[in-house]
Amino acid sequence: MKTFVTSLLAVLCLICSLQSYAEDTVKQARWYQVNLTFFQQKSDHSIDEVFDYSHIDLNMSDIIRLYDNQQLSIADSSMNALLALHHENVNSNGFSLQNIASDWNDILEKLDPIKQPILYNAQWVQPVYASDFSLPIYFESSQQIHGISALKGLLKLHVSRFLHTELLFQFMPKQASSANDLISLQQNRRMRSKEVHYIDHPYIGVLVRIIPKENPLTPNELPNETDIPSSSDHEEESVLNTRL
Repeated sequence: MKTFVTSLLAVLCLICSLQSYAEDTVKQARWYQVNLTFFQQKSDHSIDEVFDYSHIDLNMSDIIRLYDNQQLSIADSSMNALLALHHENVNSNGFSLQNIASDWNDILEKLDPIKQPILYNAQWVQPVYASDFSLPIYFESSQQIHGISALKGLLKLHVSRFLHTELLFQFMPKQASSANDLISLQQNRRMRSKEVHYIDHPYIGVLVRIIPKENPLTPNELPNETDIPSSSDHEEESVLNTRL
């Protein structure tokens, strides 16, 4: 009996410790507005860059699905999911699709609507944690080819000293002969907030912008961006390149 009570107390202490740790992690989270756009590339046979076309499986066991004016949907009930739900209770706009900002639409007007049709375009606000506590966002296009979405994938944001993105997606070109002809891309990138980042691929282009937002748990404080270098320190061109 004494052993049972001791074990029970140990479990209760562990639960309390996890809850306290989760609360601290939530309060330290930074909030961002995310703009994410995929578009089909112009046909360019002069490209000589080498790309990896090996198949990448998407891990769908622990993800967030975005909805318009609805509660978020989470695949399971891990600690990461509990953190996300906590934020959802604080701010009902977290992980919910928003109307596209006018300045982002201005950027997209540079795309050729015929040769560079948009495949997916979304805007939302979310908390961003350290890597171990981040959940990937699932996205997919409404366009279907051979009975499946032409584009689907995962975007994971996390912060350490800098803001990082992990992008995985599968794309099926219109010329695909079967549902097995998927093109995969996986890329990890450190990003400066407030800048437009362009991810290049011969079949598909990706535009990403991440803007700091006020943390609803500390309404008088903005997210701390002091660890993120200014744009003058950026070695790579962050604006849309000449292919657009």
